[in-house]
Amino acid sequence: MKPPKFLTSRSTVIALLIAISVALLVASSVPQRASTGGKIPEWVGKLPDSLLFLSTQLGLDNIVGSAWFATLVSLFWVSLVISTVSQYSATRAQANRIPSAAVPQESIRVETPLAAFVEQVTAAGYSQSGNADGVYRFVKNRIGYWGNFLLHIGLVTAVFFSLVYVVTQHRVLIRLTGQELTRLTPANVQEMRGVLPQQQNLPYSAVLKKLEPRFWGNDKLEYLSSELYFTDKPGGDPQRVDVALSDKSQFGPYIVYQANAYGRVYDLEFQTPQGETHRERLYLPYPPKRDVASYGEMAIAGTDLLLKGKYFADVGHTSMKLNPSPITLRLHRGKELLGEVSLTSGTREQLGPLTVRLAQSEWWTDILLDGTRGTSGIFTGFALILAGVLSSYCLVPREIIVRDVGGEIFVQQVTRRFAQFYREEFEELIKHTHSRGVI
Repeated sequence: MKPPKFLTSRSTVIALLIAISVALLVASSVPQRASTGGKIPEWVGKLPDSLLFLSTQLGLDNIVGSAWFATLVSLFWVSLVISTVSQYSATRAQANRIPSAAVPQESIRVETPLAAFVEQVTAAGYSQSGNADGVYRFVKNRIGYWGNFLLHIGLVTAVFFSLVYVVTQHRVLIRLTGQELTRLTPANVQEMRGVLPQQQNLPYSAVLKKLEPRFWGNDKLEYLSSELYFTDKPGGDPQRVDVALSDKSQFGPYIVYQANAYGRVYDLEFQTPQGETHRERLYLPYPPKRDVASYGEMAIAGTDLLLKGKYFADVGHTSMKLNPSPITLRLHRGKELLGEVSLTSGTREQLGPLTVRLAQSEWWTDILLDGTRGTSGIFTGFALILAGVLSSYCLVPREIIVRDVGGEIFVQQVTRRFAQFYREEFEELIKHTHSRGVI
């Protein structure tokens, strides 16, 4: 079997569709690196050595970004291209064909002269589309013939740019702290790259100037926005970029998105009994309700101690709007509680064997930079698919075939879709034509 026939055979197309569908189903049910900001999912670390090929060779932790998934989509796209070329040839032949001069049984003989009937058909919205050997073809909604072809073009476009999206995938997740200049490097961001990622430079720096969350009366998040400033090179002028959960922006080659992750960050200064001082940063999400605290924990570097913290959005538990309450810290060694304190900004307390001071508290949020290509092409493909469907089902082409046999006029209606819907239109035309002939 020749390659084009093999790629367009029903069994091949079905097999490719099943393989792609199963891959996407697995990707939606198994945690992927795309959903963890580029980090290796937890389940991969729990695999025994004998099953590590699931992530290293099969790439089941990054299915959409794997080479084998791109190969499947490529084969499916080639199959669509070949099918679309065939569809073009078939549609062109159908749109320009001239029926044979033989009079079919379903034809109706009319008493009206040819010129008068042509005038009547034209007035009904039909346009002549060729004639030969006494056969005249009139078509209404000629563009409807191209609906299936337009549908195929849309599929080819959508699949092609989906492939572009897969192979050029480049997403960068950054965590910003309020009022703090963050130098963006591969070491302090989380990146997701596809099979053939473009070598795009990261913005030089970013600053979270302002974070604004708003809440509904039931304490659910209504709105979240950030005022950001990016620079593209050292010493460059900061460029303001405003984003919200439902409002993306652009900076250079990247689309900037607001992630639904935010809260308060606490800079804590610890001092050991020996006088050694170091600083730790504790990130806590925003509380889910006004009377429910936010919790978080972190291991203190260089020790076997675990620090746990909690805070409320409002000191009086009456609102979700930030009204800074003290942060409560607990220090543990294993299951043993070593101490508990509540701190406000600038205060210092003894926490177990350590002295702790709250240096500052600020907002934090995650921002996504997406440099992947192909998104606009995917939506263009969907638009073409919709146009093709509308053309096929809302602009159904109808034909009136007129045959002049020795001065006798025979008329036939040809409708390949919803023929009964348009039978009344044809009968009304014939009825009107007969009445004119009698006159």
